[in-house]
Amino acid sequence: MRRLLLCLPVCLMFISGLSSREPPSVSTFRDVADNGAPLPNEEAMEQLAKTDPIAFMETCIRRYDREVKGFTATLRKQERIDGQLERSELIDVAFREDPFSVLMRWKSGARRASGVLYVKGQNNDQLLVRPAGVLAIAGIVARDPNGSDAKKGGRYSLTEFGIKIGMQRTLTSWEKARKDKALHLEYLGVKRIKEAGDRPCWVLRRSRYKNKEEEGISELTVYIDKATWLQVGSIIKGEEGRLIGEYFFRDIKLNPDFEQGTFTRDALKR
Repeated sequence: MRRLLLCLPVCLMFISGLSSREPPSVSTFRDVADNGAPLPNEEAMEQLAKTDPIAFMETCIRRYDREVKGFTATLRKQERIDGQLERSELIDVAFREDPFSVLMRWKSGARRASGVLYVKGQNNDQLLVRPAGVLAIAGIVARDPNGSDAKKGGRYSLTEFGIKIGMQRTLTSWEKARKDKALHLEYLGVKRIKEAGDRPCWVLRRSRYKNKEEEGISELTVYIDKATWLQVGSIIKGEEGRLIGEYFFRDIKLNPDFEQGTFTRDALKR
């Protein structure tokens, strides 16, 4: 007990020292216009994946906008942060589009947090974080979603979380490469993806990057669920196959009836 009490001031100092605010670093992803036309059938979608992957991804986003208001899922991710490949993390996720809300609770692999909540326009637009390990004694703390502490917790800010934003991020990188006449995409067919709950997915891989993108990205493989047209997985690599990030959603439930209090501070205490 005495050792824990001696450690506590140091732990609290560590937490408070990471709370300095920084200018937001939020990417902008263009919206995909919806002309109201009927969506293509599965056969036509596969043809788009083979011949016009940008139109394919735009159509996936268009369907998302029409049908999805939120979801729950299990997210498995592994990321390289500051050059260090961190351990794999398994996270229960609840997400709502309006207001933009994210709740994450770690099932395994927690590093800096065991739970995180972000609701746009609430809690002074801050993250609410339940620290993991010995730091949990500090209780729930507020953090800048684009501050240094948050950046050490993941490659992307929680303000940029979600399946739709993942698809928009993919589309943006493909469009930029096409503009530079350097879009090299290969359609790899339909595969059952164990990490995504053994779902059949259309698989597309981008390689032969003309210019290395952020963090030296030189290969991106995306997995689009055939049934829902959601990007349920992505693997990002650098030179010599060096893993930069791997993300898979499974057990997705679309448009659930969220219980009252799902996106509140109390949810982090459960």
